[in-house]
Amino acid sequence: MSIASEWSCDRTPSAELRAAWRDLLAAAREAGYAVDELVRPPATPDQIAAAEQAIGRRLPDDLADLYLLSDGQVDWLELTTGRVGARGRGRWVGALFGAGWSFDPLPQLVSGYRTWADIRGEYSADDLATDFDEMVEVRGDDPVQKLYTCPDWLPFATDGGGNALAVDRAPAPGGTVGQVIVIGSDEDLRRVIAPSVRALLQLCTRRLRAAVAEPDVDQGVWLYTLEVPEPSNNQAP
Repeated sequence: MSIASEWSCDRTPSAELRAAWRDLLAAAREAGYAVDELVRPPATPDQIAAAEQAIGRRLPDDLADLYLLSDGQVDWLELTTGRVGARGRGRWVGALFGAGWSFDPLPQLVSGYRTWADIRGEYSADDLATDFDEMVEVRGDDPVQKLYTCPDWLPFATDGGGNALAVDRAPAPGGTVGQVIVIGSDEDLRRVIAPSVRALLQLCTRRLRAAVAEPDVDQGVWLYTLEVPEPSNNQAP
């Protein structure tokens, strides 16, 4: 059975993922974001199947569920380019997943994955190990493979500079399949951001609500901070 036929049946996002996405959008609205301008319509199961066939990998359930709720976000820079006048609160734009990390539409996910696949195809395993993997570090005891690139890392949120949040389908011992990690050409420190996509959405919601009091807005653009220490009594789910 092909990937496409596996995805041809009706599918709905899990209640847990739907609730996490709803809470994130509510927090973004409360914070002043123009959510209705930023969020793209849902992807269809056929579009998800086509993306999976293109990369040769199934999307983890919670990432596929997220795309069934929204096929990424629009290019927020385009919402500010050439516009006259500042965007006031309620019309602010930016990356939904924190400073720099814009939620990629499926075609961009495919393109990003293929870029990394091209690198793996251009160099031998030995060259990758000696010329690339040696530059990479892993933060503390984070359960991430010490690799520059891996076919089981699926980038779904990017910063426009070759770096990404990726779903990790092949974690190091002690990790969780589906954990969200940081990868990239400029990001040499491999690290876990959240144990799942749902946990990432919940983390973003907390960050947005904590940052609302004093947002640092420039010309209607607000890039809130994602990576800050969590209080010990408020661990990520």
